[in-house]
Amino acid sequence: MTRDVLYGDVAFRPYFNMQKFENSIYNRTTAREKRIRTRRKLRVIDKLLFFIVIVMALLFLALASAVLYRSITISSKNNEIKKLETILQRKVYDNNNVVSSLKTEMKFDDIKMKAYMELNMITPTEKNIIRFDKSDNGFVRQYENIR
Repeated sequence: MTRDVLYGDVAFRPYFNMQKFENSIYNRTTAREKRIRTRRKLRVIDKLLFFIVIVMALLFLALASAVLYRSITISSKNNEIKKLETILQRKVYDNNNVVSSLKTEMKFDDIKMKAYMELNMITPTEKNIIRFDKSDNGFVRQYENIR
């Protein structure tokens, strides 16, 4: 669409084609608009990624704090268990000492002889034993006078 321009006897083409110039300006604006749209999309994607990173960081912190809390709780429970185990060992040791001292102090033959001789107790026979049915309230009434 370029026209030759006559200038005197010489024909020459103009320096630029106006239609091409207008088309290039239009193309520049459309390319600029495309870049602007692309940047806007990238900004939205950046904001979305930032939000996702923040959420992931918060989840990580929550998980880490939960794990830390559980480990502290477990260690305190372990310390409490150790204390209770030492108390139990002391009680078992004291109990064993008391049982052994009672065994050495008590002689069951002496107790039996004392019951027969001083308290006039007898070894029961089958006719001396009275059997009762289990009562509902857990108490047993005296069947007859004890001599």
